[in-house]
Amino acid sequence: MKQAKRLLAALLAALLTLSLAACNNDDGGKVDIPTSQTGSDDFQKNLHQSEVLSFLETDTGYYFSYGNLYYIVKEDMRTTIVCAKPDCDHKDDNICNARLHANYLLTGGDRIHYIEFMNRSTDPKYVQSVKFDATQRQTVQELKYHEMNASPSSDDFAIYHRGYVYYVSDDILYRVVLGGEKDDAEVIWSPEKVDDTEILNGTPIFTGNTLEYTLWADGDFIYFMVNIQNAEGLTRYSLFAVDTANLNVSQVWATPDKGEVGEWETTGVKVSQWYVMSGYIYFYLSGGDMWRTELESGKTEKLADTHEQTKYGSAIFSDDYMCLLNDKPVSFYGSTEVVPGSMFRSDADTIFVYALDGTLTKEISLKGLYDDPSDMAQIDMICCSENNIFFLTTGMTASAGAGPFAGFTGHKGDINLCHANIKTGEVEVIYNLRKGQ
Repeated sequence: MKQAKRLLAALLAALLTLSLAACNNDDGGKVDIPTSQTGSDDFQKNLHQSEVLSFLETDTGYYFSYGNLYYIVKEDMRTTIVCAKPDCDHKDDNICNARLHANYLLTGGDRIHYIEFMNRSTDPKYVQSVKFDATQRQTVQELKYHEMNASPSSDDFAIYHRGYVYYVSDDILYRVVLGGEKDDAEVIWSPEKVDDTEILNGTPIFTGNTLEYTLWADGDFIYFMVNIQNAEGLTRYSLFAVDTANLNVSQVWATPDKGEVGEWETTGVKVSQWYVMSGYIYFYLSGGDMWRTELESGKTEKLADTHEQTKYGSAIFSDDYMCLLNDKPVSFYGSTEVVPGSMFRSDADTIFVYALDGTLTKEISLKGLYDDPSDMAQIDMICCSENNIFFLTTGMTASAGAGPFAGFTGHKGDINLCHANIKTGEVEVIYNLRKGQ
C-alpha cells in the first residue's frame, strides 16, 4: 500500500521566469515558468509530507508530478502541464516532454532532477534531469542500487539537501554528491553496523525483513525514521539523526508508548505524521492528539487535544501550522467501522488548522467540493505552504451483487487537486488530474 502510493512523487524549485504556452489549458493563456533555482539549497520539508504526491516551491508557484510535470501559479492557482508543444495530448512518452515517470523529483542547480520509476527492482537506478520548462532531458548519474544482493528495502523518497542526494538501497542509507560517480556513494547507516543494544537488543529483527525508511533534513542534520522490532516483538519507529559534518549517527527518538501518551489506535507502532524542526519533533497520533518532543532532552508535551475533533484523522505540518483532516473512513456498505478487505469512503468534511503552540486557528469546511458527497471515496492532504493547503479528492462509484460482499465492483471517478486558503477558509478544485483540465 505504502509503496503503491509512492510510485508518483514530485519535487522541484526555482525563480526567474519565461513565458510558456500552456497546451490543453482551459484558460488559453500563458503561465510563467521558472528557469533556474535561487535561494536556499535546503530540503523543502513541509512539501514532503504525502505518500501520494510531493510538491516543490518556487517564488511564484509550485511544481508537482503525477505522470506529467505540472506547475501551479501562486497568484491565482492556475495549473498547467509543463509542455510547450501545440496540440499535445501528453500521453506519448516519445513526444511530450512533460511525461515524467518519476518516483522522486529533486532540486539542484538550474535543472529539475528526478529518479525514474523502474518496472523491476533489479533495473539500474538513474538520476535524470530536465530544464525547468521540462526540455533538454538528460541522464545525470547512476546510483549504487541493489548491489548487495540483500532483501530490497522499501523505496521511500530520495531527498536532496545542500548538494547531496540521500537515498536507500538494500536497507543501507547512502549519500552521494549530485552528479557524482556511483562508486563514490558514502554509507551513512546500515542495520548491521548499529550497536545500540537498547533499541536493537544485540541482534536486530526487522519486520518482514524489510525496513521502511522515511528521510528528512533540517539544518545541519539529516534524519531518518525506520521501523525496528525488538526481541519482545514490539515494533517501534525510531528516529535517527546524522550530523552532516562528520556523519555520526545517533538515535534521538522512538514512537511513544501508551504510558507516555495514553491509549491510541496504533500504540507502540507508528505515528500518523511527524515533522522535525529546530530541535523538536512534532507528531500526530491518529485517533489521538498533537504532540511534540524536544530531541535533546526527550521531554514530550501535548500541544492540542485533537482526539476531540476526529476518531481517525490524518495530518500535515509546516513551519507555521499543524493541519488535521477529520477523516473517518467507512465502507461502501454503511458500516461505521473499517471492514478489512472492503473499500472505503471518506467521511471527512473539515480541516482543523492549529498554530504550533496548539492554538486552533481555523476550521475549513470541505462541504461543497462534490455535488454528491457520497461520491467522495478518499481525501489525501498533500502539503501546507504559507497559507495554502493542497489536497487530492478521489471519487468512486460502486456496485454489488447479492450478499454483503458478493460481486463488489469499484470504479474510480475524478481525481481532483484542491486548494484551501487558511486565511479566508475558501476551498476550490484547481485541476482535474483525470481529465487533464
